[in-house]
Amino acid sequence: MSLPLVVKLGGDALASPARIAAEAERIARLAAAGPVVAVASARRGVTDRLLGLALEVDSAARRLGTPAADERPGDAAERDRVVASGEVVAASLLALALNRLGVRAVSLDAREAGIAAAGLHGGARIRRINPRRIAQLLARGVVPVVTGFQGWRRGRVTTLHRGGTDTSAIALAAALGGGRVLLVKDAEGLRTADPKLVPESRPIRQAPHHFLTALTAAGARVVQADAAALAEREGVTLEFCSLESDAPLSIVAAGTEGDGLAAVALAHLGDGVAAVTVVTADATDRTGALDGWIAALTEAAITVLDRQPAADGIRLLVPEAQATVALRVLHRCTVEDGGPSRAGVRRAS
Repeated sequence: MSLPLVVKLGGDALASPARIAAEAERIARLAAAGPVVAVASARRGVTDRLLGLALEVDSAARRLGTPAADERPGDAAERDRVVASGEVVAASLLALALNRLGVRAVSLDAREAGIAAAGLHGGARIRRINPRRIAQLLARGVVPVVTGFQGWRRGRVTTLHRGGTDTSAIALAAALGGGRVLLVKDAEGLRTADPKLVPESRPIRQAPHHFLTALTAAGARVVQADAAALAEREGVTLEFCSLESDAPLSIVAAGTEGDGLAAVALAHLGDGVAAVTVVTADATDRTGALDGWIAALTEAAITVLDRQPAADGIRLLVPEAQATVALRVLHRCTVEDGGPSRAGVRRAS
């Protein structure tokens, strides 16, 4: 049997019955070519609604009952169980749709999938995966549909950090001996900046792992930062796909050349401060460019509060109110104009 392809479906991909049916069709197409494991997020907005519901019930019970401490033993575990139901429902609905299309599928929660976790509820980390049951299903031609964002800890379900379904998919790919994860998202793949903030941002078709790891650490939300770092450690290839097509928009893989790649990311740090980070795949691209970046920000009347080294880049702290403008200025310098100085960053390919 060939190595399985792991397909991670984000909340937007499963947002409606029509979307679930469409993704089941995608899985069916892929499964016709080889073994597939699907990893399901909760449907769009469901996690937040479940968290809100848990808080509402807690508040109502406090008003009726004897005053108690802010947090009682078991509260976090019960909230995790509430929240984890979102992925259970999504995985079950997807398996139901696949079976209706004639593709044998079985939904698995974290315990059934052999995903052991450690750490606090709501912020656990995957410790190890025993993929025996998944492998058995694959050998029988069945598509396992695994709940993302979950682990099994001390006989109870626990949830990972937000966005943890990305990590679930990559960890499963590594445990199964595969090296490829298809991430289906309502996004435009990897880009030189968040297109919602910088409409002029450009697609990045291919990038090395360390570039994505640095970009997500700097605040880019194309994939969870922990997931990007795990993919780099395990050598798992990531392919980003849209809701409309199986063809990858961006591929992140070991050994990919990063010459000329540059992107800019924004992170809000609180207390009125934001960090705008320029990430480049080649350290020589940053040599001599910093003064030009600061000059461009100064010309745009943006205050540079501090400059700091970052993984594969330079981080500039600016007032939060000026953050979006600073992002656009630095994007223009590093991507659109080819660099603010003679040694500036070349255009992204």
